[in-house]
Amino acid sequence: MKALRLSELRDLLQSVAFASWWAEVVRTEAELREAGARHDDLLAQSRAMELRSELASKGAEEAFARAGVIEADSARVGAEVQRLENQALELVSRYEEQRFKASDAWYRLGGAERILEERREAPVSGRQAAGGGGRRANPEGLVKVAEKQHRALDEEYRRESEKKASLWDEVEQAWSRSFELGLLAAERSAGARRVRGKAERLHREAEARGTRARQLAGDAATALRERDAAADRLDELLATAPAGFGCVTGRRFLYWRQPGDSRAAWAVPMFHDAEGYNLEVRALAIYSVSRQRGVAFLEPAREGVLFSEEEGDRRFEGWFLGPRRGRLAQAADGAR
Repeated sequence: MKALRLSELRDLLQSVAFASWWAEVVRTEAELREAGARHDDLLAQSRAMELRSELASKGAEEAFARAGVIEADSARVGAEVQRLENQALELVSRYEEQRFKASDAWYRLGGAERILEERREAPVSGRQAAGGGGRRANPEGLVKVAEKQHRALDEEYRRESEKKASLWDEVEQAWSRSFELGLLAAERSAGARRVRGKAERLHREAEARGTRARQLAGDAATALRERDAAADRLDELLATAPAGFGCVTGRRFLYWRQPGDSRAAWAVPMFHDAEGYNLEVRALAIYSVSRQRGVAFLEPAREGVLFSEEEGDRRFEGWFLGPRRGRLAQAADGAR
């Protein structure tokens, strides 16, 4: 580490060689920051996209499961509809048989009615026949027999008609229930298709997001390699500074000895920092530091003023951290 006067150090910092080196450092640091920021951003996007892919995949699984439940319920209702349709067909067949029986009873009842009417008219015809010299018949007994047959056939017809009506009611009930359940089965089937379509869409989204997450992860890996390459180039640049400029290179400062004082050095920052040190730091400004504190305590560079380490610290702290001259004068007047 060379010992340079302040003026010599200023000339060095303004030289063409240092300016060229510094421009390369600034460019490389910018590439390092940009690559690092791009890596962090791409990595965050990749993780977010991966999470979105997992959420879409989970949603697809849940939708597929829900579609399966709806499809099973639709199949159950469809089976009930088919059972009712079969039952209705069987009832229609029984109804046709019963309708035939009722019709037969009705025809026979009609014949009995005609016989009864004829026999009720028979006494008049019999008297007319007797007056003509014929043999007298017994019409009252024949009427009673006809009336009894008519009542029996009427009761039979009523029973068969009631059975027929009851069977038709059952047919209509089966058809009505089948119709209602058919509507519900169709609605469930449509709902299952809708949910399954949503599940397939979510599955495609999950795959697309997974692909995008892998692409972003690949881009983040590329940015990481670029960041590491920029960091290596910056390390190489900083490694050339001691031989080229006679300084000691830190990560954030360059150091030169101060001539005539083995306990003091010049510190030149390679960055701007308004809050991290005891005073605002500007890149390529020159600061004076002691061996004991280093950059933990910076003071502006002044040439030709040499103090002991303890004295210099006390003087600078009194000037920089203590009251200003106006306040010192007021304090002195007050003391007098």
